[in-house]
Amino acid sequence: MKKYIKIIILAVSVMVTSACADFLEPRPFSFTAPENFYRTANDAEIALVGVYSTLTAGSVQGAGNASGFRRDLVEMLAKGTDEGVKPANFANLRGGQFGTAGFTSTDFEINNAWFFLYAGIGRANSLLENLENMPDNLFAGNRKVEIEAEAKVLRGFQHMMLSMMFGAIPIYTSTSDDPNLPRLPVQEVYEQIISDLEFGYENLQHRGPRAATVNKWTAAGLLVKIYTYLASMNSHGLSDFGYTPNSFAWVDVAASYNNALTISADLIANSGYILTENYDRLFRETTKTAQAQEVMLSAEGSTDPSQNVITIVVNNFIPQGNSPIIGAGSGWTRPTGELYNLYNVNDFRFSHNVSGNLGGNPNVLDVLVVDGVRYFQPRPLPGPNSPLMSVGKYRLMDPAQKSYAAFATALSFPLLRLGDILLLRAEALYFTGDEAGARVLLSQVRERSVLPSSSVEVLNNAYFREDFFEELIDERSRELCFEIWRRIDLARFNKYDEKIDALNPNFGAYNSNVNLIKQNWRSERVWFPIPIQQIDLNPNLDQNPGY
Repeated sequence: MKKYIKIIILAVSVMVTSACADFLEPRPFSFTAPENFYRTANDAEIALVGVYSTLTAGSVQGAGNASGFRRDLVEMLAKGTDEGVKPANFANLRGGQFGTAGFTSTDFEINNAWFFLYAGIGRANSLLENLENMPDNLFAGNRKVEIEAEAKVLRGFQHMMLSMMFGAIPIYTSTSDDPNLPRLPVQEVYEQIISDLEFGYENLQHRGPRAATVNKWTAAGLLVKIYTYLASMNSHGLSDFGYTPNSFAWVDVAASYNNALTISADLIANSGYILTENYDRLFRETTKTAQAQEVMLSAEGSTDPSQNVITIVVNNFIPQGNSPIIGAGSGWTRPTGELYNLYNVNDFRFSHNVSGNLGGNPNVLDVLVVDGVRYFQPRPLPGPNSPLMSVGKYRLMDPAQKSYAAFATALSFPLLRLGDILLLRAEALYFTGDEAGARVLLSQVRERSVLPSSSVEVLNNAYFREDFFEELIDERSRELCFEIWRRIDLARFNKYDEKIDALNPNFGAYNSNVNLIKQNWRSERVWFPIPIQQIDLNPNLDQNPGY
């Protein structure tokens, strides 16, 4: 933590910017003290881009390696659940410990993820402090307030992710804060996060000034996410494991769910976001127009190679096969038999998310052309015990059409989208007594994914559970698998132990490997360990129980 504070205070990276179709990306140019930098409105815009850049940076101040949402944070959050299994021959490769729940407090990926998120917070704090001293007349219209609001939303999001991963955390709202701050109880943490997001909700426009920037509805969606998270963390009895700062006993469950209902109603009615027509288009490299219809927050990749803004999914979350030739992946994560069993054959999401592989011969594969871009199609999956079974969630274009390395992608990871908000609203409706209304929303989410030869009623009947709560947990996995929320969902619903215990080593092509996670799993692992490197720097940081 001292390292983080020192870097953020002593140097602010000054950047020249260029606009691309996907994002405004900074290029390092020189270093200067903040007091000599914040002279024009464009200087403030450049600093704001620096806050965004931490989401998908390759490194931050020379530290880390794709440690944010470029790769590692997605892997940390999407692995190690009931959705994916780590084949034994890949368990010792980079990031394998997250798939087998074998992570420890010394893991450098955890330390780097912590550092990246706090670096983003530090950049936001530096911008906010200097923005306050800039004359209002430098800015057109309400732009000064909007820059403040964007920075606060990003700061709130990064504090939120830290807390959902680690529980109680230090909260930094100033570059002059003591580097040795202790972990604050989660009640104080979320009070600050909600304050930041409410400021964004009240002051941002319906859409930002550039593609992929946060807006009023990003803030609203994150508030819905937080209020449902708080309510569920209290009502489903997750233990604090003897560490009181991680206790959610203070949460007013009814008030939290009602807040989620109020804000989600506003978002659904007035935001202009819709469920994009084709679920598939949410997860391809080049379908950003479709993504923008539904996605409120993403970790942005760019199709412009000069920007060096990429994401990396090649190891885990695309169909297995020859990467340089077909745009396939390594297959380090494979779907569980349990995920396979969640789907009905009339659900398009089934063949999209749990697919066959791509193999090595492009001549035997079908090709889908989307807006002039070629995508090789995975082979059909014969059944759950076929070794072809692959994670099909994300799809990469034909490498022959790329102007950058085959391992890199222009994919934008969806971090918050309307499909999730509808399911969160369904949760809030159910737990405030409106099961019928909640079921309508599940049907709405399913409707876009029903195959043309079937009907949504078929899916509703196939997926019906007498206990709506169980049906909701299943539906969140069907819709959101291999995004960043399953780990957090299992924790907040206190379902982690149950789901890991239920993994069947005898069903599913790769389920023989679930014994690795079953052996390593302990209830306390719903929280990641505080990195030992940070504890060495800051003696006021307590470790989470069990590490």
